[in-house]
Amino acid sequence: MNHGVLDEVQQDSRAAGAGEGHAAAGGGRAAGRAVPWRVLAVDAAVLVGLAGVAITQPILDLFGRNPTFFVAGGYGRRQIVAFALTVAFVPALILFVVSAVPGLADRRLGAWLHSAAVGVLAGLFGLVVGRTLGVQALWPALTLALLVAVGIAVLEWRVRLARQFLSYVAVGNVAFVVLFLVASPTAELLGGASYADAGNVKIPPLDGPVLVMVLDEFSLTSLLRPDGSINEVRYPNLAALADESTWFRNAASESRTTFVSTPTILTGVRAEDDDLPFIGDHPRNYFTLFGARYPVNRYELVTDLCPPDVCAPARGQPVRRALEDASVVYRHRILPEEWRDGLPDVDHSWGNFGDDIVGEADPAETTVPTTPTGSPDPMARMKEVPTSDGGRVGQAGALLRQIDLMGPEPSINMIHVQLPHHPYELTPWGGVNSDTWVPSAMPRTASDPGYEFIFRELRALQAMQVGAVDGMIGHLTAHLKDTGAWDDATVVVTSDHGIDITPPGFTRAPNADNLDELFRIPLFIKAPGQNGGEVRDDPASTVDVLPSLVDLLDIEADWSFEGHSLFDGSEPKIERLLTSDVQAVFDVAARQAAQFPRGQGWDDLAAVGQGEDLVGRPVSDYVAGAPSDLTLRFDRRDLLANLSLTGEVPYSLRGWLTGSDGTPPELIVALNGTLAGAIGGYRPDGDSWLFSGLMANYFVDGPNDVVAYHVERAGDRVILHEVAAR
Repeated sequence: MNHGVLDEVQQDSRAAGAGEGHAAAGGGRAAGRAVPWRVLAVDAAVLVGLAGVAITQPILDLFGRNPTFFVAGGYGRRQIVAFALTVAFVPALILFVVSAVPGLADRRLGAWLHSAAVGVLAGLFGLVVGRTLGVQALWPALTLALLVAVGIAVLEWRVRLARQFLSYVAVGNVAFVVLFLVASPTAELLGGASYADAGNVKIPPLDGPVLVMVLDEFSLTSLLRPDGSINEVRYPNLAALADESTWFRNAASESRTTFVSTPTILTGVRAEDDDLPFIGDHPRNYFTLFGARYPVNRYELVTDLCPPDVCAPARGQPVRRALEDASVVYRHRILPEEWRDGLPDVDHSWGNFGDDIVGEADPAETTVPTTPTGSPDPMARMKEVPTSDGGRVGQAGALLRQIDLMGPEPSINMIHVQLPHHPYELTPWGGVNSDTWVPSAMPRTASDPGYEFIFRELRALQAMQVGAVDGMIGHLTAHLKDTGAWDDATVVVTSDHGIDITPPGFTRAPNADNLDELFRIPLFIKAPGQNGGEVRDDPASTVDVLPSLVDLLDIEADWSFEGHSLFDGSEPKIERLLTSDVQAVFDVAARQAAQFPRGQGWDDLAAVGQGEDLVGRPVSDYVAGAPSDLTLRFDRRDLLANLSLTGEVPYSLRGWLTGSDGTPPELIVALNGTLAGAIGGYRPDGDSWLFSGLMANYFVDGPNDVVAYHVERAGDRVILHEVAAR
């Protein structure tokens, strides 16, 4: 916009003695006079410009650098463009309408509303600046935002050049959109999926289905006993799978990130960090190998590698969902730390951050089938979940749904689910843990209260979620056997990477001490016709999966792989990312087992600390002492008063303890008369101590009697001092 237009605007709207700039444009808007369109145009340009630096740039910069979000969500080109245009212009449009429409009737009111809109956007910009400068505390951040809001609003009102400059900034908002759509990593998705011809490929007729199942954040070490065998007490179905397939116990991933590791599995070529997880960057892959010869059932969580002439486009989510996710990410990006505490986590998935799948089904209407042994069927809860695939429960439902699509006829199947990835909510018994630990809540130094206790609890919660996955593996093998598909099926079960939960870990950042937890992954391959198991400790890698399938199925393809077949006696072509031998895995498993010294069953995860030898015993076995001086209050008392074992269950029991001058002693908790676990991990909270503790599965449907005791030992005698609850 040129100076002549702005001068005309200012002259038209100037009132006597009101000053220059927008003071004239606002203060001189007499009621009943029409607002000049040039004033409205400049008002709109100012708001668009401020929205650009306050909203558009932070959001589009972040999402432009993270195209996996759009791939995982199944967002198409039109949706990505609509997302960018909505982020860039709708907030400014809303504020413009809110201020301009009243201004048509009362120019003074419109001017004040416009200044308020300027202040809102300027305040958001102030929060962006504060976070960029590292201002995390609430009041300093709000003070800075208020100063920026008032300062820019006053300048825009009083100074013509400031108003002129802000109107020119609108060009920047347009530039942010153009950069997002043309020059960002996400822009590559807008070109569509171009892929090369599959080349010379000859595939003999298949006799049964082919399945590649990629689990997520699944460390091999979480399965093992110290001697390197699978803990069949906790994981009977994975142990059974090892007995009917080839278990590559010395297998490792080639990346610690999902969007790199999963394409590596499906192509036999190591992906690069800057590759996009879609077919344009990985044209020769598991899907293009088989082409349209057989039906394809795929569930690609963060990749889109199946060509459009083979697979129907994945069901995309509405743009509304992307905008909701963007609003969560934006608030994480600009708000001070204290105001971010209540926001949904954004590090557990690639979208649907606000979803809370747990509890959407009515537990009162759910029946719980049992296994032949009479124990609750771990799949019962998963079969009742809502259709949404968000959260751990939704991912479990997606896995079961995809498994049930397979029959005895030949088909090409690929399933990648975010399990047993944290947060650890699922249990081997079908219920869902009501509370979970997230990385931001973990203690980071040995001097932090509850340091060792909380990490041990987290390890136990991970084991329980792996137990839920074990139940799903049991569903897979039972389904294939029931349909007659098992004998002729080719099945690969593996993971993209692991995770380190060794204090002070809970991380995927590699260091010299955690490589075996980060990169050791399960790898089971069942060949067609295989009816016995084999354990192999020669080096294997995720890059070897596709070449091994090509070999097992007698496929001829003029493709180049970096991996090699694990079945033809050939040697690896590349140096693996992880070079330690399999003994290193056993050493890690031994260290993990030492955290739970009583044994390797489910109760043993809760049998720790002062009550290690008491868990599983009835309270009546011990002497009742005088009441303790301590007092506690359990969290989620509503659940404990009326519990449904198919819904949320507080396996990780939490609450507040009072009455202790120093750090309180660990207590033991009885569930319905049976000692079920220790509580501790104390963290100060005002006059109280926050506590947590894993409970063994002694909950019952309906009201639960929950009592905590302070344990006194006198020789061989155990005396229980009841802690008052309020």
